[in-house]
Amino acid sequence: MALKSVTGVTAPCALVFHDLSPPCTGVRIQGSVPCDCQRFSVDFCCGEETNRDVAFHFNPRFDQNTVVCNSFQNQKWQSEQTKAENPFSHETCFQLDFSITDEHFEVLVNNEVFERFRHRIPLCHVKVLEVGPKVDIHKIEFF
Repeated sequence: MALKSVTGVTAPCALVFHDLSPPCTGVRIQGSVPCDCQRFSVDFCCGEETNRDVAFHFNPRFDQNTVVCNSFQNQKWQSEQTKAENPFSHETCFQLDFSITDEHFEVLVNNEVFERFRHRIPLCHVKVLEVGPKVDIHKIEFF
């Protein structure tokens, strides 16, 4: 894991790293949501190709007041986990933590547990973190 902390990043962005196995146990994103943002996503991707697998897709949707979690495998979206609440607000700063265990991603929003998403793709395949398209990123940390 070469990346530890990144600032001055503009969305959409893609950060390439080696793997998410220990000692990396999570990712923290600090940012804010512009008033014209209808959706943004954080994707833990298995490469940089267009049709690569996505181990975890985290997608707050302001137009539906939901958050959708999913994975993309073999060029198909899998079964969605939809949470009927959106903990993010326009023009408000947030801290979004993805704690990574052997079994799942645990998502915390502003230090509150929001969701758990069981791994569908082995973590060793995750190589890229993508964030975007319309979200203001202040800092991304790998811990």
